[in-house]
Amino acid sequence: MRKILHIMRHPEHGYAYLGLYADNGSEPGIKAGVNQKGLAVVAAEASSLPRALRADSARHGVLTRLLRDYGSLDEVASAADKLFAQARPVFLLLADAGGLMQVEIGQHGRYRLIRQQSGTLAHTNHYADTSLLDGAQTIGPSSQARLERIRFLLDQHPAHTLSEFERLSRDRHDGPDNSLWRSGREHTLAGWRIALPAGAPPRLQLTLANPGRAERDGDYALDAAFWAQPARTLLP
Repeated sequence: MRKILHIMRHPEHGYAYLGLYADNGSEPGIKAGVNQKGLAVVAAEASSLPRALRADSARHGVLTRLLRDYGSLDEVASAADKLFAQARPVFLLLADAGGLMQVEIGQHGRYRLIRQQSGTLAHTNHYADTSLLDGAQTIGPSSQARLERIRFLLDQHPAHTLSEFERLSRDRHDGPDNSLWRSGREHTLAGWRIALPAGAPPRLQLTLANPGRAERDGDYALDAAFWAQPARTLLP
């Protein structure tokens, strides 16, 4: 059964970063992270494509590279072709203190990048831009329902706080299989909420809901003292 861990890493080269990892299950690996420069990244699986197309052995994952080597959206945008043209199909939401970015990575090096300074961006597990694909995708009812729900909820509140995002993330409006917080065929195992204010350290709120364990929460100011700590697992 899949299990989620939050791990701080100090790579030999590049920036320290905190990553959210699935350490087993059908889709292991890093799912989200933030680095010491204040660049945050969250990924969603492109599960509207068959698994064989998502696991293209000729292409690689990109989250660790983003967190280790890039400190801002400007740097990511400047290196977009190098970063995304060789990456596996995946959906990315990125942010720093200056704005937001969404990247849909499709087949054979095709990608679409959207960048904005304010407002909201949302994504689930299917493509908005089908020109990135060789053929049709299969959009699951959960992916469609969750996208419609989060867009509706975001539109109700022009300004957002971490506490508001916690409430939204726990929304169960569409039942156990199609809600933002799921407890049916798929289970939501973690919450990841981050504020990136200009001129102040980021603030990260974590929730772990691993099966068979009590739910646990953490709240961290990502200041110099936080990053000076040794590599470790948070909420072990």
